[in-house]
Amino acid sequence: MYAKPKVAQADRLIEVPILGEWISLGDIDDASPEVGGMFVLSAMASKERLGWSAADIVGTARARARMHDGHSTRALTSLQTPTVEQFVADAVGWLLARGLIGPTAEAQYGPHWMLTSDGRAAAELSSATHIEAAMRLHADLHPVLNASARPNFERGDYATAVFSATQQVEIAVREAAGFEKRQLGVPMMRDAFKPGGPLSDADEVVSEQEAVRDLFVGAIGAFKNPTSHRAVEFDSPVEAASIIHLADLLLRIVDRAKARRATEAA
Repeated sequence: MYAKPKVAQADRLIEVPILGEWISLGDIDDASPEVGGMFVLSAMASKERLGWSAADIVGTARARARMHDGHSTRALTSLQTPTVEQFVADAVGWLLARGLIGPTAEAQYGPHWMLTSDGRAAAELSSATHIEAAMRLHADLHPVLNASARPNFERGDYATAVFSATQQVEIAVREAAGFEKRQLGVPMMRDAFKPGGPLSDADEVVSEQEAVRDLFVGAIGAFKNPTSHRAVEFDSPVEAASIIHLADLLLRIVDRAKARRATEAA
């Protein structure tokens, strides 16, 4: 397994400029790709410049390192430079993977990067949490979620996205079970998936049928009903994305139940 270069204890206080922002070799050594990525993103956002390359970043850091007193300047040694190179590679890789930086037209001397629109938004918020959560929804969702929950989520309206996703589950259950419009919410889930109910699977043991019923009851009771009755704020887009994924799973279970009913009727 690859182990990135480590900084000697005596060198941890040496400071280097990364895009004009000073950071110690110790902090560079300790930084995760996410921490490094956000450091580089913030530094890029604070500079009026079109593009940056790894050679620019590492070369300047190597040549202009300073001791922690801020006065004596020194170049990094061949043993210290790889730590900075790895930091920049990890940071840029993390940013590219999330679409926060992209290539510029100036690439005569290798790739140069600038902030994307998402990158500028993340830099303004000092957070890439929305981008991280949105990546969870990159996979194909159930078609009804692509048309409803996903657009609201992408606008940052997480409460509406969650309500829309769980409402689609409620609609799908009602239609698949052949229930009337007046039937809704938790009672409808219990009726639809109870053992012997229209959407239960008679081939499963009773305890498994009850478990599926409870899954639907819990999802609607915990996530759909609160957003129906009052204003609910989701501080974490990751949590909202997870609930949308749960709705996606439930809709696929409903689709299987609907297909099973059609086969039985035939």
